[in-house]
Amino acid sequence: MGSLNESMSATSGLRRDHEVIMKVLSAMDLLRMLLRQGREVPVDIIRDTIDFAKNFTDRCHHGKEEDVLFPALNAAGMPRDEGPIAVMLREHRQGREILERIEGALARYMQGSSSIDEVMGGIEDYTMLMQHHIFKENNILFNMADMVLAGRRDELNQGYSRIEREVMRERHGYYERMADDLLGRMNAMR
Repeated sequence: MGSLNESMSATSGLRRDHEVIMKVLSAMDLLRMLLRQGREVPVDIIRDTIDFAKNFTDRCHHGKEEDVLFPALNAAGMPRDEGPIAVMLREHRQGREILERIEGALARYMQGSSSIDEVMGGIEDYTMLMQHHIFKENNILFNMADMVLAGRRDELNQGYSRIEREVMRERHGYYERMADDLLGRMNAMR
């Protein structure tokens, strides 16, 4: 945490998103663990985690970073093609690729042409990538952003709100509730 009060920072909303995302990553980790144990997990839970990851994590949260935060950091002198921004963008792309892989594996599993192992492997890759990604953002990139962009906090927060309206179409709360529900369902299955 930087020296700024988090509730007053340029990244406080992004950090709150991370808290919601971490709930689903925890649910995905429990899902993977149960599948590895050979336990039956309703397919709708896997579909919901994919839906959440594609819409809340990628389209909304990563959209806020890619369309608002990263351009502001770039304008403040942080290069986009190297360093922290380049690493984050690469990891966003990797996350999208893994989600496509999970979706394909789930479709093949549902058709009976693949085992659940492929789905489990994708879930494991995704959770590991995103947990490390969030750690780097929370502990490195966001602290830098809070220092460099402190004077642009209101402008950035307006940009984040615009992304939520345009991308989520008032479904931000729906996905926050979904995160709680997924984690609760997975914990109940333990």
